[in-house]
Amino acid sequence: MSVLPVSSHQEIVNRLKASIESGKHWYLALIEALRDYPEDDYTIAGEALDWLRLAKLLAGEAGSLIDAQEFARFFRYGKIPLKISSHEAKHLIGGKKYNLYLNYLYGVTVEAALLEAVGREVEKEYSSLGLPRPGDAVSHAFSRIYGAERAVLKEVFHAAYPLLARTETAETEFTYWLFKYRLKNSDKEKVASDTKKALNWLNSRGTLFPRLF
Repeated sequence: MSVLPVSSHQEIVNRLKASIESGKHWYLALIEALRDYPEDDYTIAGEALDWLRLAKLLAGEAGSLIDAQEFARFFRYGKIPLKISSHEAKHLIGGKKYNLYLNYLYGVTVEAALLEAVGREVEKEYSSLGLPRPGDAVSHAFSRIYGAERAVLKEVFHAAYPLLARTETAETEFTYWLFKYRLKNSDKEKVASDTKKALNWLNSRGTLFPRLF
């Protein structure tokens, strides 16, 4: 794993601060900082930009220049502080980073939403049958989506990537791995159906999942 030189890191942080101080909204300035920051240490499987982790780092460096309440609402509840279009977001973050962001959106955000959506379906089914809610609906969701229990899939993941087991990004890496696993092991119709279900759930309850725009 490469380490960004301190000077380069500080240069990016300084530009972020200067941009906010000059009057640019902190969210726009933050996206531009994401564009400038080398992604080597902030990608999942080398394919998806872990933009939230990097954004938290940069926002922390900017300190009081970023509105604390807006910051909290965005990272905790996904409430975007400034409405921007996908075109604006792509322009601000750059084409390469935008593609890496989309990989994260579908591979992590949407995949997590799929688990939540199917978990809710399980709960509703139990309720309609007059049964108490299952203790862990997400465990049932794993079997329905991937055809295997979470513990089994976790073992396969850890066997393939043992060094990731105890890292701070382990769960995010696992979610992205599940996304790739689903694409490889499900037929096209099921992949399309599950992805549509996740997007619908995400769009109706998107405040649980921060997005760029």
